[in-house]
Amino acid sequence: MKKGVTAGVAVAVLAGGVAIVGSSMSAGVFQLTIEETLASPDRYQDRELKVVGTVVPGSISRGAGPFEMAFSIRDAAGRALPCHYKGTVPDPFAEDREVILQGTLREGPRMEVSKITVKCPSKYEEEGLSEEEAQQYYDRKYRSGHPGTRPSGP
Repeated sequence: MKKGVTAGVAVAVLAGGVAIVGSSMSAGVFQLTIEETLASPDRYQDRELKVVGTVVPGSISRGAGPFEMAFSIRDAAGRALPCHYKGTVPDPFAEDREVILQGTLREGPRMEVSKITVKCPSKYEEEGLSEEEAQQYYDRKYRSGHPGTRPSGP
């Protein structure tokens, strides 16, 4: 009887572990390069992605609303991914700036961006901040109405 209980507990723990790993993998965010995204757009369509690239000069255009815009990002090889964003744009967002985008890949392919993080490596590396700490620093400084800063917006 004791062996049966032990085996039952072991099976339950194993099944729970498999369920947790499986759900976290299916709900995860793919971290891809622009090359990987463009090579298999059907594979990633309607999936949550993180993609790093540089904002293409001349590609930023305002949308119908005040908080809507389209732009493209490119990699070092010149491959470009069109993007669409609705929301407040971070102050350091500009042409030729490296960005980390999170969002959903749509048909085209085109990325529907839900979050923009502008990489400012020299500033944050000097202070020894991780990407998450840098984002928290940015949020505190620019989104809280910090005195002496201009309000964020398009």
